[in-house]
Amino acid sequence: MKKIQILIGVLFLSLVSCEITDENIDQNNPNGASVNAGAVYPGMIAQTHRNMVAINARIAGIVAQQYEGLDAQQIAYDQYNIGEDDTDDYWDAALYGTGAMPDCYGIFTSNTEEVGALAKLYMAANLGLATTMWGDVPYDNAFIGDQGNFNPTFDSQEDVYATIQRLLDESIAGGVSSGIGEFYGVGSGGADWEKTARALKARYYIHLTSVDNTAAASALAQAQLALSSTSEQADFVYSSPAANSNPLFLFDNDRPGTLGVSPQLTSLMTGDPRLPVYTNVDGDFAGAGLFWGQADSPTPLISYWEVKFIEAEAIVRTSGTDADALAALQAAVEANMLYVGVSQTDADTYTAALTLSGSMDDKIETIVTEKYKSSYGNAPIEAWTDFRRTKFPALTPNPSAVGGVNPSRIIPRRFLYPISERLTNGTNYNAAISAQGGHLLDNDMWAFPTN
Repeated sequence: MKKIQILIGVLFLSLVSCEITDENIDQNNPNGASVNAGAVYPGMIAQTHRNMVAINARIAGIVAQQYEGLDAQQIAYDQYNIGEDDTDDYWDAALYGTGAMPDCYGIFTSNTEEVGALAKLYMAANLGLATTMWGDVPYDNAFIGDQGNFNPTFDSQEDVYATIQRLLDESIAGGVSSGIGEFYGVGSGGADWEKTARALKARYYIHLTSVDNTAAASALAQAQLALSSTSEQADFVYSSPAANSNPLFLFDNDRPGTLGVSPQLTSLMTGDPRLPVYTNVDGDFAGAGLFWGQADSPTPLISYWEVKFIEAEAIVRTSGTDADALAALQAAVEANMLYVGVSQTDADTYTAALTLSGSMDDKIETIVTEKYKSSYGNAPIEAWTDFRRTKFPALTPNPSAVGGVNPSRIIPRRFLYPISERLTNGTNYNAAISAQGGHLLDNDMWAFPTN
């Protein structure tokens, strides 16, 4: 696998910034007219990959029943008691505010060609996280605080998905495949960034199968141009010191015994050769020998196996052959198994037993359920998203759910906007709530209507 190992040292930053651009940066105005991408990229990339598995992503994993809350706030999340305070840090420090998206914006508005193109790719990935959690979110005028606008409006979710696709198209057109990854320790050739951009396009097309009859065909076209092996995916591998470790490892280290692997996932994976490297008999997710819970466990921006799952689903939805869909499904499962350390023999045995039969929904259930198993530890937000749009895998709401911000006590459909927006951007916050029909965890989003 290709690994992005971000070394945030003075010498590294000096070397990188000279190679990427000769422009200077005003350190007191990082989102201003002139941004040295070399100084900004390492932190932005590191934060983006953390966003895939930390804070809100961890809550999404609880909601999607990949994790189980055992103590403290995690029990509340397991009971769907997820308030506006619980999502605030992710909004302000991971995405907006001091998060990754202002850095992306600063880079691509000050740098052209492949330097700016990679920032557009990362902006699209972060914007996708934001809209799948909250629906309508700020974008068009969200990053111009230097121009005096500190109260951005919220773009509709439909417009946000269109923006994601436009950013990825511009990233590809801007030459994102032109070796830019070499600046970040990816190595000669590195991750294939154009294929990564197409993988993200496939992801954000397949999200829209409930509201766009062309979404599956668009996803299929992009998936077939996207990643062709795990060696092409952009993997961020965390490094010492401890503060730079994988967020799941850090959470277990800081708050031991408060989070475990869900019994629902364990039951679903009975006999699956990945289970021993996902969890142990105590239900831990970060113990010795557990693949996704180590200090240096990688976080893909998007994985090859996700691409193959998207391809399999899209083939089924576009009336392709069962044989082609099954081949894509088997490739997806095998890639994930080999990546986490399952032997080739065990992977072959498992994938040979996979079948696709019955109705379209039956086939999609098989595909999405296998995707759910493979997203554990690396893409919990996608597991939650797939459940909201397909109802698969078949999850039962927590019988201990509370009804405060989720009156129907269903598996949540969204997160509440954070308290910081209510207190500092109230007019636009209220407009977004009104446009979406409410502000509860059981309110649908435009992209994921209850069918």
